[in-house]
Amino acid sequence: MSAIILSPATMARFLFMEQLKWTMWFLSFMFVIYIVVVSFASGPHSSFIDLVNFSNGSSSIYMFVLGILTTSSFFYYYMQQGITRKNFFLGTMLSSVLLSIAITIILVVSGFILQFISGWAGWNIHTQEFDYTSSFSAFLYVFGSLVMLHLIYFLIGWMIGLTFYRSGWRYGLLSIACSILIIAIAGIFIEATHFSFFTNIITVPTFIAMPVSIVLIVLLLGVNYRLIKDITIKI
Repeated sequence: MSAIILSPATMARFLFMEQLKWTMWFLSFMFVIYIVVVSFASGPHSSFIDLVNFSNGSSSIYMFVLGILTTSSFFYYYMQQGITRKNFFLGTMLSSVLLSIAITIILVVSGFILQFISGWAGWNIHTQEFDYTSSFSAFLYVFGSLVMLHLIYFLIGWMIGLTFYRSGWRYGLLSIACSILIIAIAGIFIEATHFSFFTNIITVPTFIAMPVSIVLIVLLLGVNYRLIKDITIKI
């Protein structure tokens, strides 16, 4: 493969298809765990949160780890194939957006299906943290929040992976400390996250939270581009 063939779109397709395979394995295990817990722990007085609430913390951590692995597992390989740093960045950016949307769609659709069959199966499933079934606007808000949440965690993990690769363990540890701060900030604006350190202290209206979350994503993309722009390829 040459740098011409490995355009950002082609790079995004390769990454997305490969990472989607990993994601399907992860979600399959998550789905099985949820079904087992609901089935064997159900009773007349039992009540369970829906699949989306049950799995969004784990799916965020999964995206975080996937972001780290993007550098260690894919960067050097595609550099050997002749792709430019810019094309790798653009391809990874596109694939991360697509993957964030895909994992959110799978979780939400699976959650709808499980809620639909819960009465037949004798399960008492309810939405504990947020309700995406009350109205279309509530659905859009929850869907958008989950997409941005998954994307932010991926970009944070990618930032850590790039920092370790570029600058070594000292700056890598510093990037981990920065990521904790970023996660805390994200928790203020995206209530879907389980890692919300200040949500009981600070309440941010939706019309402010959503644009600020988008700005946070843009800033993380800018940091990652700066890290990868002139990075030295380790032989």
